[in-house]
Amino acid sequence: MFSARARVGRRLAPALVLCLLAVMLLDTAAAFAQPGPRKMTINNIESRTWPDITLNLTVTGPDGKAVSDIKAEQFQVSENGEPQNLTALELGPARSVPLALVMTIDVSGSMNADNKLTAAKAAAATFLSSIRPEDTAAVLAFNDRVIPVVPFTNDRTALQNGVNAMTANGNTAINDALYGSAQLLSTAPKGKRRAIILLTDGIDTSSKYGTKAALDIAKQEGALVYAIGLGGDVNGPVLKTLAESTGGKYYAAPSPSDLTGIYDAIGLELDSQVFLKYKSDTHVQRSYQVINVAVKYTAPDGQVLVRTISYRPPLSAVVGAPTDPAVAGNTKPPVSTIQSPPEPGGDVPVAVPAPVQTETPFRVRLFSVGAALLAGLSALFAIAGLAVIATPSATSQRMAAYVTGSVPTEEAAQSPNFVRRVLVPASTAVGGRLAVLSPKGYTDHVEQLLTLMGPPYKLQLGAFLGIQLAFSVLFVMVLGLWALLAEATSLSQWLLVLVLGVASGTYLPYFWLKRRVTKRRKALLKALPGALDFLAINVEAGLGFDAALTQVVHRWRNTLTDEFALMLIDFQIGKARKDAWRDLVQRTQVPELTTFVTAMLQNEQIGSSIGLLLRTQADQMRIRRRQAAEEAARTAPVKMLLPMVFFIFPGLFVVVLGPAVPQFLGSVSFLSGP
Repeated sequence: MFSARARVGRRLAPALVLCLLAVMLLDTAAAFAQPGPRKMTINNIESRTWPDITLNLTVTGPDGKAVSDIKAEQFQVSENGEPQNLTALELGPARSVPLALVMTIDVSGSMNADNKLTAAKAAAATFLSSIRPEDTAAVLAFNDRVIPVVPFTNDRTALQNGVNAMTANGNTAINDALYGSAQLLSTAPKGKRRAIILLTDGIDTSSKYGTKAALDIAKQEGALVYAIGLGGDVNGPVLKTLAESTGGKYYAAPSPSDLTGIYDAIGLELDSQVFLKYKSDTHVQRSYQVINVAVKYTAPDGQVLVRTISYRPPLSAVVGAPTDPAVAGNTKPPVSTIQSPPEPGGDVPVAVPAPVQTETPFRVRLFSVGAALLAGLSALFAIAGLAVIATPSATSQRMAAYVTGSVPTEEAAQSPNFVRRVLVPASTAVGGRLAVLSPKGYTDHVEQLLTLMGPPYKLQLGAFLGIQLAFSVLFVMVLGLWALLAEATSLSQWLLVLVLGVASGTYLPYFWLKRRVTKRRKALLKALPGALDFLAINVEAGLGFDAALTQVVHRWRNTLTDEFALMLIDFQIGKARKDAWRDLVQRTQVPELTTFVTAMLQNEQIGSSIGLLLRTQADQMRIRRRQAAEEAARTAPVKMLLPMVFFIFPGLFVVVLGPAVPQFLGSVSFLSGP
């Protein structure tokens, strides 16, 4: 019995093995029958017609060919995370947008080697023979300059003849070729997709344009650049940058025999493009903001592909008067979404939004507020100017007092007003409390500056700190108003407003105080030699020093004589002469005046001639002033260099060289004939 079972097992074993092999083959066949992963690439985005945006996509299967089961409901588009409304889907070479193509071929001397130019012309002629009647193409040749060969046409014979007539010589200018191709592409009929096929076998050796300039104009024209590097001497990374920066591709051709396959791949790439259109409802506030676009594609087998691209909004998206509700107020109007592609010859359903009341753009409101502020400041300055003009000068007041014989008292000349009655006491009270909380070093420094500001010494530390606080509050309010108009929402923005307002309000009064001190020191230094001459003349005429100083104070009115008047008062009230001289030094802190005071103190101790001392000091002061003037004259050319470079030389260049610019551009135009 055991042997019978063994015989049955041996007979069934081959059948079982065959069954297992059949199951494995069926699984393998099913695996091969399942569709492979798809690939989606965003080639370009056309935003110049905002709010109508067009995305140039390529959706291919595992074999690299275009897929045919694409529907509109498989796509979802969002801008900055907000869903957008699709308006159209154009796909397939039969219904795709017509093509405007520029065939740009390197004809430098190196193309003569290894039969490169012959193979390139043959492959290009074959490719151009396959263009459709609704497409247009142009041919450019380049070496060290760009040579137009055939303008835009759909005549295949003319294109092939132009390609076959090319000859090779000269150097290589790749950037100039791309720049010239993009310029030529700007003359192509509107409404066509644009592409440039650039073939070269070397590196750039003689371009006048940089890579960035060439890429900028190519992007501006919305051109897809397909770069082909022929041979092993090309700069692959540069060509790849030129291609991929515009949404195109870079193809390496190690030998001329690879060109035919590459041109076929480019043709397949162009035929595989899908144009997805939607209406943007994103309304930004600044033109330098970037709008991020995300495209989500769901394949029939459930595969999900997400690709992103970004663009900067045009001016119409920022400050243009909105004619669509999607522009005004960043609102989304009710629209109908396309569920399937339109039938051939049928109308494309377009979402028609309901009319919505438009809102004034933010920048217009900001400009209005700025214009109102400027108008108010202009009126304020005009009133202040009229007040200054109407107010009599100090000289006219003194003449009137001399003629009438009446001398105005200090109280009559300075009658109390609202500022002195209310604002100054209030700021002094608040500033006095701030002085207790302020650092000791800062308050001492401010008190010293207030002393150096000179008579009448009415501005105290508390009042100055109160002024700083008032200015800080004012600047915080102004910047806060600007932040409200700018619709600031983050905590960091409001913190920046607070810091800038406090810093500006604190620094501006301090800056004014420093300027007053510097101006007063210059006035003291300017008047010192003349005052010493005046003193020397009076002393040599027989007057004592105090009497001579009194004559100077009575007959001359300036910053220095005001200080001499205070010193005379100190002499008259019985203060020690040495202390009065030192107080004068503390109130002025001018090195030249300090030298004079030191010499006077020494003279009073040794009892020498005051007239000779005064004359010597006056001569030294005059020499120092002359030296300071010579130093300022030597540094003047260096200080004048900056305004001359930025304000004077540009105007001279425009006047002198401006008329020659059009002639120069015409002589170096890269689109001119050979």
